[in-house]
Amino acid sequence: MKCSEKAQQALLFGCAGLIAAALFAGCQVSRSGVSGAAENPPDSAPSQPQRGVLDPTLEALLDRAEIALSEDRLSYPASDSALVLYERVLVLDPGNSFALRGLEKIAERYLEFAQRAAGRRQFAEARSMLARARLVDPDNSALEPTARQIRLLEGAIRERVILDRNLLAQRSAVLSAPLQRLGHDAKRAGCRATITARNDAEGRWVYAEMSHAAGEGRIRAQMQIGSPPAVEIICIEQADHAVASEEAT
Repeated sequence: MKCSEKAQQALLFGCAGLIAAALFAGCQVSRSGVSGAAENPPDSAPSQPQRGVLDPTLEALLDRAEIALSEDRLSYPASDSALVLYERVLVLDPGNSFALRGLEKIAERYLEFAQRAAGRRQFAEARSMLARARLVDPDNSALEPTARQIRLLEGAIRERVILDRNLLAQRSAVLSAPLQRLGHDAKRAGCRATITARNDAEGRWVYAEMSHAAGEGRIRAQMQIGSPPAVEIICIEQADHAVASEEAT
């Protein structure tokens, strides 16, 4: 009888162990399934296409073109310029989006050079950079606005007055009248001022004196540190009318 009871108890404990093991395994499978679903959601957005899927030859050309672009080798030297390299990509793969975007970047860079040159009053250089941008990307939407900006700056009315260093250092009242006259001109529509001063405090004093000029407008001015100290007034309103007349004809 005792042997029979022990056998039954052993059988019960064995079955309980098997049931527990099965439940534990089931939990492990369930947890694994939930974790896998969280890590790999079925509706996850596809990743952006990478250039790594391109043909190795195209990949190498695009890499070289990007390096050339970053170094401003835009169209020279002809053998290893960004323009030539992007065009080689398009010969092998017409419509390649990376190469087409590269051509746009080259044109944008030339337009940036054109604007900088115009700001320095180097208008021949500005027009040259604009022409290069037009050759690379004739449909670029910034071409005409940039061309107009160059024409306006070239036809602008300018007046530059160099300020006496000693009088400026003394904040002399002798400078008040000429500075207020310049301030009056700068308040006109289409005009702006560039103040060149040897330090920030000097430039602020010049601006304050100009602001005392008669008129309700606010002076649009930019300040730059440099020498000799000076004030330049640029008015493009009349130039704007001249450009508009040219475009109308």
